[in-house]
Amino acid sequence: MTLWLDALNTAWDELAQIAPVARQYRSRIISADAPLEIRAGMRAMDNAPCLILQITLPSDALFELGGMRLNTVPDISGPLLVLSLEDAGRRDLFTTICADVVAAASQPDQSTALVQFLARLDAWRQFLRDRRDGLSRMETAGLIGELLILERLIEADRDSLTSWQAPLDGLHDFQRAGHALEVKTGLGPASAITISRLDQLDTAGVRRLDLLHVRLIESPTGRSLRAIIAALNAALPDEACRSSFENLLLRRGLLPGDDIARSIPRVQLRTIDAYAVADGFPRLLRSGLPIAITEATYTLEVRGISAFAEGAAAVLDAFHQGDGQ
Repeated sequence: MTLWLDALNTAWDELAQIAPVARQYRSRIISADAPLEIRAGMRAMDNAPCLILQITLPSDALFELGGMRLNTVPDISGPLLVLSLEDAGRRDLFTTICADVVAAASQPDQSTALVQFLARLDAWRQFLRDRRDGLSRMETAGLIGELLILERLIEADRDSLTSWQAPLDGLHDFQRAGHALEVKTGLGPASAITISRLDQLDTAGVRRLDLLHVRLIESPTGRSLRAIIAALNAALPDEACRSSFENLLLRRGLLPGDDIARSIPRVQLRTIDAYAVADGFPRLLRSGLPIAITEATYTLEVRGISAFAEGAAAVLDAFHQGDGQ
């Protein structure tokens, strides 16, 4: 991605020295050796840096988020898709996004390049919608917990990536054939599980729901998020899956250049404990609360749900087999 960062910054610096003309944008191609003609541009009216591609997107794919705008603009040569910086204070992130989507489009053919460009751009849209910064320490631990479960699922079935629903705003973290898994991660000795939304333990719409408590301890010899991601990339069946995985990580809040989250903490897996969310399981449900309560966060004491404990290996095996009964 460094190559594209340098190319974009050089192009924008050079365009800034050119006086505006009658057209809306002055631009130059930065992807001469790539299948898509992607241009670095500068808007005439205010010298805002842009990334330009001659294509039309549906209106629901356009956005204005995080100080950036994705819009379709008419031009004499045809409609232009323009990603523009609207908040000068976010120039660094804007440049990172532009370089990242151009890198994603570095594919051998035009159709694949376009698919990857648009998929990566949509992942960034999701990131900008949900947050302004990268992952906190506890959010990083939560992501590690989900990836450790994903790692086990992929060990049994290399096509399990599509079951990871957390980055796609899924009701539960994993779902397959009517069987859902909700993953909660603890870092350290704490024996409590925090449920952050009312719907997380709701079994409506699924045949079976299991709560997985991933317990981690910090260790200088443990695995980092970077190492876990590398192992998962190696286990995925093809390059298309690896690209999808990278997009899911971004949707989940992990920035491409977030070296801190990728390096710290280093953890060892202590246990994965499983609990059946069935009749009698202690939980708050939206349907049982006054209508004025629209959301709630609460904490479960692990000892208080011991009667619902089950084997994690058996739960994961049932998930693979599609046994939601």
